[in-house]
Amino acid sequence: MHVERPKVNSVAIELTAICNQKCDYCYNEWREDNGAEIPEESARLLARVDKMLDAWDIDHVTLTGGEPFARGDVWRVLDALKTAGVRVQMISNGGLITDQIAQRLAPYAPSYVQVTLNGPDRALHEEHVGPGHFDKTVRGIKALKKHGVPVVGCVVVTKKNGPVLDQILELWHSLGVDYIALSRFSPAGYAARHAAQLLPSRSDLLESFRRGAAVAKKHAMRLHCTMPVPPCSLEVEELAPIQFGTCPIGTSMQEFALGPDGQLRNCTLHKTAIGQVDDILREDVDLQALLAAPEITEYRKETPEFCKGCLHEQSCGGGCGAAAEWVSGHARKFPDPFVWQHIDDELAEGLAAKRRDGKTHLEMIL
Repeated sequence: MHVERPKVNSVAIELTAICNQKCDYCYNEWREDNGAEIPEESARLLARVDKMLDAWDIDHVTLTGGEPFARGDVWRVLDALKTAGVRVQMISNGGLITDQIAQRLAPYAPSYVQVTLNGPDRALHEEHVGPGHFDKTVRGIKALKKHGVPVVGCVVVTKKNGPVLDQILELWHSLGVDYIALSRFSPAGYAARHAAQLLPSRSDLLESFRRGAAVAKKHAMRLHCTMPVPPCSLEVEELAPIQFGTCPIGTSMQEFALGPDGQLRNCTLHKTAIGQVDDILREDVDLQALLAAPEITEYRKETPEFCKGCLHEQSCGGGCGAAAEWVSGHARKFPDPFVWQHIDDELAEGLAAKRRDGKTHLEMIL
């Protein structure tokens, strides 16, 4: 008997743990050693992709990493998705994209390639991602545009670059890119150890978004805040034309994450494997049944005690649960650290202490 495949909005396939950059804001858990302990087997990667395509009716896929172009077999994954008729978008730092790679990518017609610039100049961008990457990223952006591959810009808005967000947007405009994802810094994964230096305060983010909105109006740019901002912290109406969304976990708009180790997670920022499955390739793993796992179905039923009774409780859920888990130890008991830093004295003092000593720390802040 034919079983209809359940619809899945999106899956972010983390093709590799390897990356040519080491960004302080990276949410990959394995960034410290560049994924040295995660084996790369082309056959297993393709088998995982095939298993998902067989089990689910997927609207689109995001190819990410690590750096997706660090894998020579990225083309085989693109072939599989093209054959299945699944739309593809990509997230890349742009540094490995040459003219030849952009030319080869163009016939696959990705919806876009999202590339990040975190400063209006070499110094500030490389302060976030490491030395020697600014020129390579700009080169990659120009190569994509030359071959007609749509580019979406991205800025990870941090405590360091927020004051010059308007200048960064002007740089994007000068490169001919006017659709920008504003990914406000979220201390998840490797980034959790840099929370003290990079996590903006409410006033920091408000000022940077005001600067961004002014440039967007000036150049008719589209700005979308991709990392949800709890509406209790900002009056989003005054920040038009920036568009804001909410966390989609547990809704029909969820984007799951398939890690390079074969684990399926609620999103790229989360650390917990759905159903505690260590690899979806296991013969006993039913991907259709996995969609009913409590990590998904129960996720939105629990909200932090602090958020109880808020008008936005159901839609917001306390903000980014992944960041709350990485910083405070639980995804649903504590609000997003972006909010909680202004409420909880212990977290506020922990962040302040780390800013004073200037060090990075592996342990949770609380």
